[in-house]
Amino acid sequence: MKPITLRTVAQQARVSIATVSKVVNGINKGISPETVARVQRIILELNYRPNRTGRQLRTQRNYIVGMAIVDDSPTFLTDPFITQLVAGLSNFLGKHNYGLLLHGIAPESFEQSFLLKESVVDALCLMLSGPNASRRHFLDVVHASGHPMVVFQEKPRRSLTDCCFVNQDDQGGAEALALKIVARNPQQAFILVPELQWHAIDARVKGLCTVLDKHKCNYQIISSDENQRQSTLKALDTAMATHGLPDVVIGTNDRLAYVAYRYFIDAGHRIPEDIGITGFNAFDADATLNPALESVQSPAYALGEAGGKALLSRLDTGSFESASLTLPVSPVRGTTLS
Repeated sequence: MKPITLRTVAQQARVSIATVSKVVNGINKGISPETVARVQRIILELNYRPNRTGRQLRTQRNYIVGMAIVDDSPTFLTDPFITQLVAGLSNFLGKHNYGLLLHGIAPESFEQSFLLKESVVDALCLMLSGPNASRRHFLDVVHASGHPMVVFQEKPRRSLTDCCFVNQDDQGGAEALALKIVARNPQQAFILVPELQWHAIDARVKGLCTVLDKHKCNYQIISSDENQRQSTLKALDTAMATHGLPDVVIGTNDRLAYVAYRYFIDAGHRIPEDIGITGFNAFDADATLNPALESVQSPAYALGEAGGKALLSRLDTGSFESASLTLPVSPVRGTTLS
């Protein structure tokens, strides 16, 4: 049986070999939707598989994008924000015949990462945690490797070339949420943050504090290991012993807000009558809490897609169209605040 080639597909679909090649590589500009659909149907019927080696030789690409997530938690993929972002990125790349090589990297092992030591990827995506100085160092290391890179949820640095920063509007979302909070006229607020630093959390805290300070609301910032429920419970115990009962508890992510909700309900307090509670991200608030958590909806999946689109455009044209992209967030009305 003869091998199925581009020519075979082209003959069956009644188009040129160049057209089949474009469809295979996800380049459909200038090709009618009907032709694209016909070529794709023939590819499926013939079970055509592109010759990856030949494709690499022609284009000088590996058609693999690396994704490095710097997180000291071995269960980083259980975080719904990371899961949705990676899904958006992976699905977009897959539709355009690129693979995603995902690595979770402990901060102390960053420079020894396989992604940096081996030239198997065409570009890199990053999501960084840790102190600001450490994150800047990680960016400098990747920049020095010469890979084009997309950086998710990180403060843009104009000094870095061949780089695109993709963020959601964490500060703006936090400011909008804080305006709802101050409508309760709280005397004492607890702001719960993870011990591990992320730029997104810093931006949310900045947005919250900007509004709370303007309205002269008293607040305490309380950190804990968000991956350890007992750590957050202990932090709340300490805060209560030191500052007394808060009017509002603000989780800078929903996971922290969930723990606070159970903590105060179990202690006999009414939500929202006695204490208002808010979160951030709103991935599964309705399924997890009754009443629903007041929160802010994150476009994490769309962030991954936007990063993938920016990166493939860079690989095709030689430059990023924009050095930074910011996607809007949207409020989610719940019944845990008012």
